[in-house]
Amino acid sequence: MKVTWFLVVFFLSGCASIPLSTMLKFSSFQKGDFVALEPTDIKAKIIIDQPVEIDIDKVDLGLELETDQGSRIYQFPLALIERRSIPAKEGWLAADEAKTEYTFNLSAESVKNFQEVQQLLTKSSGGKFAFSVNSGFESLPTDLRSVNLSILLKLENNEDFVPIFEDATIEIKHDS
Repeated sequence: MKVTWFLVVFFLSGCASIPLSTMLKFSSFQKGDFVALEPTDIKAKIIIDQPVEIDIDKVDLGLELETDQGSRIYQFPLALIERRSIPAKEGWLAADEAKTEYTFNLSAESVKNFQEVQQLLTKSSGGKFAFSVNSGFESLPTDLRSVNLSILLKLENNEDFVPIFEDATIEIKHDS
């Protein structure tokens, strides 16, 4: 059984579920900053509780772009570059579950398509951006009711990953 999930990971216009440090970091992000991005530097990281696995073949970076020419939604398939297990940790107040960390970058085709969007943007005025990560779960235990996940985004190689969600709890609803 596959349960599809859609996670809005980054709204440049602001969102209550984004950590304050992330909002401050990107509050001045402008059209020129977007056009200057090097698509090969863009990476996304998803950290999710085990035993849940994500459907790697269906992970993409979404971009909602609003300009003077209207709104468009783009999807850029992501390619897995690393997958690693994070063992469970015991703490004073609570234990951290074992997790799986996935790191992605734009696929070769996505890099080309992202560059085309950047070119289109240089020919228009204005520009509001919303990034998202789209995927599904590979398989879910039938008794699973929720899962914790974190999503991080990296737009430039010389910067660290920026947390978008940290240990967000996603409620699972199974199809009957």
